[in-house]
Amino acid sequence: MKINIYFIFFLLLLSCNKNDDKTIIIGDLTNLPDGVLYLYEDVYNNRIDSVITKKGKFFMKHTWFDGLDEPVYLGLDHISKTGVLRAFSFPTNSKFKDDGYNSTYFFSDSIVTIKGKITEFEPVSVKLSEKVKLVVGPKIFAGYQTNALYNLDGDLFENINKTSYNIVLSKIIEFPNSYHLLFQINNNRNSFTPLQVKKLLSVFKGEIIKSETFNTLSDYNAKRLENNKIAIPLLLDNSGKKVAILNPEYKKHLVVFWASWCGPCRQEIPALKEIYKKHNKDIEFVSISTDTNNSSWQKAVVKENMPWKQLIVNENSKEYEPIEICFQVSNSIPYVALIDNNMKVLKSTVGSMTEKELEDFLKD
Repeated sequence: MKINIYFIFFLLLLSCNKNDDKTIIIGDLTNLPDGVLYLYEDVYNNRIDSVITKKGKFFMKHTWFDGLDEPVYLGLDHISKTGVLRAFSFPTNSKFKDDGYNSTYFFSDSIVTIKGKITEFEPVSVKLSEKVKLVVGPKIFAGYQTNALYNLDGDLFENINKTSYNIVLSKIIEFPNSYHLLFQINNNRNSFTPLQVKKLLSVFKGEIIKSETFNTLSDYNAKRLENNKIAIPLLLDNSGKKVAILNPEYKKHLVVFWASWCGPCRQEIPALKEIYKKHNKDIEFVSISTDTNNSSWQKAVVKENMPWKQLIVNENSKEYEPIEICFQVSNSIPYVALIDNNMKVLKSTVGSMTEKELEDFLKD
């Protein structure tokens, strides 16, 4: 006797609650080939579960054996019996750059249902292998966290300013228990002022205010509010000595955060060298690597031969947090900041710059 898959879903819905340490995914995609569906966490190559699909139907119950204190981002891909990989995205109610927005992610809500057809699409600027296809699934039905995610614009946290701050604030009022909002505020915490972060945190409600991320961000922001009491640590230079980050003989300092493994960081170095030749008498140049491997950093420093101060700080070290606070360090590199002798960040930017862009950065 066949049992309707949505009758099973109804029974599960009655028995599950938001505190369950499992995520159940029920699907009926009528044009999905037979094969294996994979569940991944955060990034596509971090697969955590799988299930066989037959005639488009599948049922996956992923148990979080170590518990799940905070929801996580999940995604799906599928490999058919003929070896074709299909990478999924799903329609949302939000926008990206004023256009429709499909998300590759959903949250680890207790129950996720996907019913309908998949649609293939060709990316504009990328040529894919015949064995790789990008597909948009039907609308996902899930819980609160996924619903909040799908109602927040994909570019909400780009180019943060007063207007975007007000939009973020209004979104927290609409979704006061949204972990996506909390995670993104934490990721971009130095792009908001300490007072703005304090206000944003005050609007969250529900179980989220007891979470580790919420409390960690609150503690970090409290230190930002007491910025004038933070002591700037000495850092290790490429000769093995602990030195001060800034030389007070200069009135301005160009501080570049980079890493040996960061392609855009390495590509920016020739332009930095040209700018250094023009401005090194008036502006101090300092590069701070966030490499965790000292040897890789040393090799990169030798190869790039940058004629200015070279320092390193591990993101997991005790020295990193005071530097992150005082220099308003972004979570992305290359990050460039122009600093005065009072440790005031005059301006900052993320992403590699050309020689002209660096010149304009110093002039404006």
